[in-house]
Amino acid sequence: MSYPHFIAIDASSYEDTAYPIAIAWSLSDGTIKTTLIQPDDDWEEWDSALEELHGINQETLYQRGETPWSVIRELENDLEQSYLATDDVDRCEQLLETLYETCQRELNVELGSYTADLFQMENKQECRDQLSDIRMSCDDRVTLMLHAWARENNVNSPSDSNTDSDIDDPAERDDTDPSPY
Repeated sequence: MSYPHFIAIDASSYEDTAYPIAIAWSLSDGTIKTTLIQPDDDWEEWDSALEELHGINQETLYQRGETPWSVIRELENDLEQSYLATDDVDRCEQLLETLYETCQRELNVELGSYTADLFQMENKQECRDQLSDIRMSCDDRVTLMLHAWARENNVNSPSDSNTDSDIDDPAERDDTDPSPY
């Protein structure tokens, strides 16, 4: 079974000058990769109020995040096609452009709306409503899109154990740590 590629990105703030802090994407076998992104020296926009929401602080990004170059290299190596479906095309494109520009690279992936391009489903609005929950991490949003696509196409959902985090195993996380990473 080959699944479409989905992507979601968490940002440092809601502003246009925000930078990506976490990214998740799916592979054609349904595996989800996710990692924190180490801020570049030029990335300054930070909304500390969001720390309570996503549980990620700047120190964590510097200590556990992957460099922008490493993230781009892994993303491009994983893609079997250059098309990625996402929950918010404009925001995802803006954050990917920030990531690519930091590495002096041109964005070479095409983004499309997961609902417009991949679904004719009756529960499209329900899925949109779930994805609009701002408390969902990028890997949770990719998981939701994958499962919705599988339901729509009457195929088995990829296993929840198919998450490959470069950060840590959620089962080994301290329960007092609110971060999904």
